[in-house]
Amino acid sequence: MTYIIDSTLREGTQSAHGRFTLEQSVDIATLLVRSGVDAIECGHPSIDPQEMLRVAAVVEAAGDVPVLAHARAHVDDIDAVAKSGAAWVGVFLGVNEISRRSRLPGRSVEDLHLRIEESVTHARRLGLRVRFTVEDSSRTPVEDLIAAYQVAVAAGAERICFADTVGVLEPHEVRDRIEQLRTACPGTDIEVHLHDDRGLALAGTLAALDAGADWASTSVNGLGERAGITDYAALAANLDFRGTRPLAAGELLPELSRLVGAYSRSMPDHRRPVVGRDVFHHVAKLHVAAVERDPASYEWMDPARVGRTGTTRRAGLPERPEQWINDPQIISAAELRHHRKGPGDRFVVVDNRFVPGADQYCIARRIPLMDDYGAGHVDTHVHHCDSLFVFLGEEEAYRGLSVEVTLGDRTFPVQSPAGVFIPAGVPHGYRVVGGAGTYINHVLAGDYNSSLLDPVGSHQ
Repeated sequence: MTYIIDSTLREGTQSAHGRFTLEQSVDIATLLVRSGVDAIECGHPSIDPQEMLRVAAVVEAAGDVPVLAHARAHVDDIDAVAKSGAAWVGVFLGVNEISRRSRLPGRSVEDLHLRIEESVTHARRLGLRVRFTVEDSSRTPVEDLIAAYQVAVAAGAERICFADTVGVLEPHEVRDRIEQLRTACPGTDIEVHLHDDRGLALAGTLAALDAGADWASTSVNGLGERAGITDYAALAANLDFRGTRPLAAGELLPELSRLVGAYSRSMPDHRRPVVGRDVFHHVAKLHVAAVERDPASYEWMDPARVGRTGTTRRAGLPERPEQWINDPQIISAAELRHHRKGPGDRFVVVDNRFVPGADQYCIARRIPLMDDYGAGHVDTHVHHCDSLFVFLGEEEAYRGLSVEVTLGDRTFPVQSPAGVFIPAGVPHGYRVVGGAGTYINHVLAGDYNSSLLDPVGSHQ
């Protein structure tokens, strides 16, 4: 049996844009559990009190699914993991020359072995289960790698993790290392954590599993340090295709991908295997004709297995430039979820209805001077993409319009002229307080309603 430990909530926070709040982490953990992962890796509790609280919240949200939290081979780090409530601690230490030179100058291999032994023993005394990782495993001489893992196993580590920290190994090299570890550490579970710097993480993970690895480390959308790590959806779909691990709830993978993409402000590209917008989209005439007769002719799996539908609809912008010019239409905001009719007229400047394939939504609302603007016509809502508010008053230099803007759990008084940038995944709304002018809303999606993120669990 192959097991998946998803490390979006640890590795993902090390990506260029991945900073998950406590609430966002709980949302992600909830969907990960529903999608069938076997364990969740979350954070490094010793970093600060906020990280401790975040890990503890994920432990509670994960329920019966075990949570593993990271720790250096240091007593204080391990104590923090125990305090967080996580069942597992992921102790890591580099033992090769690069690691010793950059992090532990002057330490001998014997010193490091003692540190491994003491750390694992301390964790076991605290009642923690232990996974031990040799950081930068791939560039560590095999004899040193095996020696370090054997020290950890003798001290009580139940699982060892082979980490290709810089993503340099080819699949056959990964296979060879795992076969050597399987021989050297019989009866001990082996996990692989492979980075995608060379684009080989998925292939390397499959090779590792073929060689006898028990666990694979993944992240949603492959999110992680630099180029990221093995993509969760891609691995889960491939294991199902191989018949070695059935999809537990494949229909949730697009929702999970979209949620993590929004919270990390790093949506997967349209060609991302399994979850990308275009990966079940057929365009060539020959392909379209064949797929309409038998979808299997150009589809490696049934898209419905992963919550998708195939399409042969031609996408893209209209060819003629004059078709890109739109005459704004007055349309009530009541067409939008979380909206009601508001003050003044709402002009739809562009969306996919008027310029197909534009993938941009922009409206301008003419706000008249009123005695009472009401309690507001917009409820707090969340987009999967970035968006923008612009407020322009009627007075000189665009002054004269007063509003209240909600961002997250805070509300700010705003005077025109003003622009408000709203990152993907942030709850937001606005209310007119006084004056007259123009409000502009721009969203990086061609269909407003489909850009909205529903609360996690609303589709159960």
